[in-house]
Amino acid sequence: MSIRVYRGPHRDTGGPTLGFRTIPWIFFGLGLIFSALWPIFPTDRKDSLSVFLILFLFTATTAHAFIWWGMAWASTFLVVSLGLSFSFLAINSATGFIFGDVQYTYRLGIQLFHVPFTSPLIWSSITYLGIVLSRRITRAVIMSPLTAAFISLGLLLVIESLFINAGYYQWLPRPENYTILGINPLQFQLVSFFVLLLIMFLSSQNAKNERYSTKFPYLTYIWIFLFAVFCAQFLSSNIASFLIPFLIMTYSIVVFAYKTIRDR
Repeated sequence: MSIRVYRGPHRDTGGPTLGFRTIPWIFFGLGLIFSALWPIFPTDRKDSLSVFLILFLFTATTAHAFIWWGMAWASTFLVVSLGLSFSFLAINSATGFIFGDVQYTYRLGIQLFHVPFTSPLIWSSITYLGIVLSRRITRAVIMSPLTAAFISLGLLLVIESLFINAGYYQWLPRPENYTILGINPLQFQLVSFFVLLLIMFLSSQNAKNERYSTKFPYLTYIWIFLFAVFCAQFLSSNIASFLIPFLIMTYSIVVFAYKTIRDR
């Protein structure tokens, strides 16, 4: 007797149907359009545009997770990533103990326990991208979560640095000098890596990663990288503060491409 394990829509026939596969790409396209509009958008409307970009990113990555990895894993991942990230952020907002004292504004949407609702969405999205991309780079039990956390950390630090320069929130007291990885306090950088790593370990049991199922996460990672480089020119007076996070993202992009070409 054989047992067939269901891992997602039409998994046994080579993957989900074309209709399902287009869902993440629709929101990816909306993200590209809104990114292109960002430079010409009125200043007082850029906050709303940023919220929509975050929502598009979260919807696209969530749809990709459900379509390719199945409802069971995607649901578990969302509970873990959203639950843990919001819990840590909420505790930190109340105590300042985990990441450091931070003051959020309402420019990124409504808040729950003094945490913008968009913040856990960002953490969940970048964690998913890290997990999927790392599975192509390494399948080792220990190295895969470490690689995923490293990939996600570079993206998180870039986004957080952009948000600080845009005035969406600020650290208290305001850092006088840039730390080695950017404008965020070193405590935030180190603790964020271990929080990401915890999420990876709790949700890294993925189905086998098909080559074509990584195309969307990879292009999304590149899109965010290029858009962040573009935005940094306008938002930051010291582009050098983004150097290390940008190098982490560049390294991740190059290594993923190398592994993909070599496997072919």
